[in-house]
Amino acid sequence: MTRPEPPDVVIVGGGIAGASAACKLTAGGLSVVLLEKQDTYQDLVRGEWLAPWGIREAQRLGVYDCFSAGGAWEIREWMTWDEAVTDDEVEAVDMTRFIPGVGGPMSFPHHAVCALMAEQAAASGARLVMNASKIVVVPGERPVVTYRTPEGAFELRPRLVLGATGRGCTVGRQVGITMRNSMHHWGGGMMVEDMAGWPPDVQAMGTEGDVMFMVFPQGYGRARLYLNFPTVNKHRYRGPGGVERFMAAFELECLPDRGKAVTEATPAGPLSVWPSVSSVPEGPPLTEGVVLIGDEAGNADTVLGTGLSCAMRDSRTVCDILLASSDWSPAAFAPYVEERDFRLERLDFGASIISRLHVEFGPAAVERRRRVRKLMARNFAAQVTGLLNMVAPEDVPEFGFSEFFAERLFRETA
Repeated sequence: MTRPEPPDVVIVGGGIAGASAACKLTAGGLSVVLLEKQDTYQDLVRGEWLAPWGIREAQRLGVYDCFSAGGAWEIREWMTWDEAVTDDEVEAVDMTRFIPGVGGPMSFPHHAVCALMAEQAAASGARLVMNASKIVVVPGERPVVTYRTPEGAFELRPRLVLGATGRGCTVGRQVGITMRNSMHHWGGGMMVEDMAGWPPDVQAMGTEGDVMFMVFPQGYGRARLYLNFPTVNKHRYRGPGGVERFMAAFELECLPDRGKAVTEATPAGPLSVWPSVSSVPEGPPLTEGVVLIGDEAGNADTVLGTGLSCAMRDSRTVCDILLASSDWSPAAFAPYVEERDFRLERLDFGASIISRLHVEFGPAAVERRRRVRKLMARNFAAQVTGLLNMVAPEDVPEFGFSEFFAERLFRETA
């Protein structure tokens, strides 16, 4: 067992949350070890859309250039094509107007941006350890982290550990932080290229039959495709022919030219499917010597698309606390816990609204979407939940998170 000089902080997980924290902390003068289980960053399918409020967090963290250098593509318009929407009702939403000076959301290859963040952290003085396996974290006033690489076994005793292993919650489970999980549907995603017929700055979503689809362009004919579907169909896109079935699912009456621009594209990455789980921590996402950030600290249903923006907010908030004081006790992170609880409660509520509205199927669900569209057309305030994709949760009007609002939205008459 090799015991290197103890750093100030060990970060377990080199994704967006962990790597951005490493950049911020090293720039602030702290010694950091960043542990990543992959030997090279791979396409993990999810986590490739950053809302305007998340872009602002990236700027504050000093990692915005990693997105632009990693191939980030600004999406300027949002189109909804849906079996409950007639052709003359389809309109483009300008997504560049929500946060002045920021512009529209960004879509990008997640693994490329992570690699650039890790490089930036290393260039600033962090010790980057790739291919780190069998990571074990023991909490305490001086926590212990053990791990293995092809070079052998290592032990570190930092002042603090940041757990950023994503939805796997590796660190959280080891230190006894539990989650309350719920699942509404399943999701799947895949990268395609040669999608020349699709407008390059338009993202789209909608529901038809038993799928809810999403298309996020990444520029130059590339796009990330997503489907959300009932749990009863969780095996539909697995096994031989799964890619072909996934692509064919975009042949929809509601899409222009029955989705030909998508169905004739070329698969350019792995197909992955997953249960779309919401995880809410059953207590503070920290313990003595360990703080969780990103999806590991709890997350809303992926249908909302705010996971990366939350990761950036977590990273920035925790780093600001670490750089502001030498007090790194659990009590010092009370502002982080309070703000995150508030944020996750709002995002989880908003995701439940979107899931009920867009990821439920059949005649009753279609009629529900028609009623809600009529209500939104008559009363702009009814569209408030959609703001969660664009602006930070604290900037969304409070009435959009009440049970009264949900009841009004989903009642049987518009």
